[in-house]
Amino acid sequence: MLKRPGPCLIPLLLAGGGAIALLPPARADVPQPPGVAASLALPGCRQALGLPASTAPAELLRADPALPAKLAAAPACRNPGDALSRLERLEQELAASRQRIAAQQSQLAAETSRQDNLAADLAQLRRQLTGQPASPGAAIPGAAISSAPAAAQLPAEGALPVATPLQSPRPATGSPPTIAPASPAPVPVAATPSAPAPPATAAAEGSPNTLSAPASAGAPSAPASTATYTPGKGFALQAGGATLRLWAEAKLLGFSSSRYTFNPGQPLIVSPKDPAASYDLSAQQSMVYAAFRGPKWGSWTPGAFAIFWLQDNLLAEGYSFTPVVAYGEIGNGAWRVAAGQNFDVFAPRDPDTLPNGKLAATGNPGAYRPQFRVERNFEAGPGFGGVVQLAASSPVTTALPSNVDLANLQGQEIVEDNGWPNLEARLNFGFGAYADRAGGRSLRPVELGVSGIVGQLRVLDNIRPSDPLTLVSDRSTVNVWGAAIDGQIALGRRFGLSGELYTGQGMGEYMAGILQTYNRATNQAVPTAGGWGQLYVYLADNLRLNLGYGIDNAQDSGLFGLQVNSGIFANLLWDVNPWLQLGLEGNYKLTTYDVFGDKNAWVVISQVMFRL
Repeated sequence: MLKRPGPCLIPLLLAGGGAIALLPPARADVPQPPGVAASLALPGCRQALGLPASTAPAELLRADPALPAKLAAAPACRNPGDALSRLERLEQELAASRQRIAAQQSQLAAETSRQDNLAADLAQLRRQLTGQPASPGAAIPGAAISSAPAAAQLPAEGALPVATPLQSPRPATGSPPTIAPASPAPVPVAATPSAPAPPATAAAEGSPNTLSAPASAGAPSAPASTATYTPGKGFALQAGGATLRLWAEAKLLGFSSSRYTFNPGQPLIVSPKDPAASYDLSAQQSMVYAAFRGPKWGSWTPGAFAIFWLQDNLLAEGYSFTPVVAYGEIGNGAWRVAAGQNFDVFAPRDPDTLPNGKLAATGNPGAYRPQFRVERNFEAGPGFGGVVQLAASSPVTTALPSNVDLANLQGQEIVEDNGWPNLEARLNFGFGAYADRAGGRSLRPVELGVSGIVGQLRVLDNIRPSDPLTLVSDRSTVNVWGAAIDGQIALGRRFGLSGELYTGQGMGEYMAGILQTYNRATNQAVPTAGGWGQLYVYLADNLRLNLGYGIDNAQDSGLFGLQVNSGIFANLLWDVNPWLQLGLEGNYKLTTYDVFGDKNAWVVISQVMFRL
């Protein structure tokens, strides 16, 4: 039987319940958002929000549930861990975007190359089926400009002229870049004979750095503008269907001579002075190139080409940024028209020497001058083709000095045009199909060219300023003519021969006759004959040996005149990589004077060249 609590227990129970009610409630665990503690631990965060420095983050969260939002909005309280994660995420997204753009550009370039190859194959098939030359529109997509002397390895589709590492366009003599199809199909022989092209190892290049400018929103669709740099081959800018290419060669040549040669940076002639060994450094032969190919005009493609070098003329010893060639052209694959300062059509083939005089006045005629030129390429199957060239040119070259000393007129001789341009012509044949050669070249087995020049010059000598308005002098008209034959033979993949023979008179303005145009005693043209020959051997695709000889024989040159100038050379050219070439050359030169007799000299030449 249960007993009821006594009356004395009731007050005790009531007092205990009141005491329990007065106790503080038990602490509940308040969830803490991630990053709150890290934000509150940042210097200046609590100060920025006016929070006590010693209160625990959990207490602050219980007191102010909106604290996480305030921390996120306060720059001083942003979580550094979140910022780093966001930075890494953005960098990954940017890298992925760049990879997608690069893949798209590579795919577009591959498809463009495929289209151009199809167009070239179509043109070749049309010629085979109809027996007629390919239509201009079909030939142009595969056209490319090859530098002079002609680059044997044609540039890639859509490319502009590329100066070959082993043989750059020379300013003293040579021939201009020409438009030639750049397709796998056989192509006509270029305006200039083929010369060794960049070695495969040296010409190999990595992926160029490209910047693309996206088209404006709402604008008509057009090819994107691009700027590409390739080590050793310069910059290529493309926009609106046009392409501009800029590149340069920075050269330093060292000349060690047993006797003074004229001039120190271009050893053409041995001086009659007493022997005196010398060593000279020259950067005059550094060059800057520019080539432009515009959008099509119907079936024709316009273009332009320019070369600048650091020498005023071939005989100058000072430095001057001088245009060697600068011309515009338009062509359709079969026809080509060019106008401006250009290389000579006459005798354009060159030996491979380190100085860019290329045996001028030593058996290799040809220079550069203002000129208007027309060319016609032809081809009769893969085993035969060629080019016909005609030009009207200035009788006076810009490669030689033409200053007149007005204070010493009686001692002056002036050579000028006689009011008419000279006429130059050349016919070049190629025999056999093109084949790959060492150094990345593509040559026919045999090439043969014949060329000629005819014109006049007016010479003024013994000038007497007897009248303020009229200069009395000995005036004579000198008839200029010349004929030349040149060629090359590829003896297998690594060996070959090339050379040139010529004869004529009054050819001092064409670097022949040892730079002598007329006899000052008789005012008659100086007859001349000579030539050069060369053997080349590729020891490797990027290492080449050249051996050659040249001679220029001037007759009836007069008192104190030069009668014979000859030279033997041997050089080794090494393309270390696409942008660096090293070279070493030895020369033996012999000059015969009418009065001083034979004068000889040994010249050793070293070269360091950077292609930019």
